[in-house]
Amino acid sequence: MPESVICMICTHSITAEKYAQCESCRRPSHYDCADLSSTEQRCLELKGKRRVKYHCDDCEKGLRVLPELLAKITALQQEIEQLRSQTEQANRGVVQSESLLLDSVLFERTLNEISDRQMRSKNIIMYKVAESLKAEAAERQKEDIAKVNEIMSTFNNSCPEIQMAIRLGKREDKNVPRPLKIVLKDSDTALNILRRNQLYKGTVQFSSDKTIQQRNHLKSLKLEVERLNAMPGAQKRIIKYRNGIPQIVTQDSNKPKNLIQQQ
Repeated sequence: MPESVICMICTHSITAEKYAQCESCRRPSHYDCADLSSTEQRCLELKGKRRVKYHCDDCEKGLRVLPELLAKITALQQEIEQLRSQTEQANRGVVQSESLLLDSVLFERTLNEISDRQMRSKNIIMYKVAESLKAEAAERQKEDIAKVNEIMSTFNNSCPEIQMAIRLGKREDKNVPRPLKIVLKDSDTALNILRRNQLYKGTVQFSSDKTIQQRNHLKSLKLEVERLNAMPGAQKRIIKYRNGIPQIVTQDSNKPKNLIQQQ
């Protein structure tokens, strides 16, 4: 074993002949640092095919979010196909070069949209949270964070780690508080709060931080729900989030009649 092998967890040299190596990123670590039992160690040392595979914490987290990312990509592809179909109907005489340019633009927009959604996935927008009257911005943010912790403690098991609190837009009316964007440490924490906020009994409202494309798509879904529900004898339809993607579904008569239901 080369002397230059360094444990990815403790950053010390690995002097033992046997050590764990992540199946994904191939980085090594001591057995103890990887918190592997003696049984797991023996399984990893088997030659040939083995069922036990070791993945480091970083790669494990990546594997967990992969299905959600794939679902978002699929939803974006569906939206792009709708845009492509509408564009083809409106521009039958478009030359091939313009079509290739459109494909390039759509591809770039898709990448930008995925990146934007990933950044926003750890944010929560809160409405009707009273604003601070302090003169200093740092003091106002400190007071906002304190109010958020107080609100969330009423329905969440523990107060989340808030990275930043930002008021959106210009303050035009002192009696009307601006929306408050909360930046959390990761998307899992934000999703858990959005799922649990139905337990909250106050007046503050919660929402995910949506991109412009998501807001436009949700607006079109609302209009479609209104059209379907206005049809004589039609079953009630609502918008329900499944894996973070809004879809039109039939209203369950045993659940509250809200237009939109979180996942």
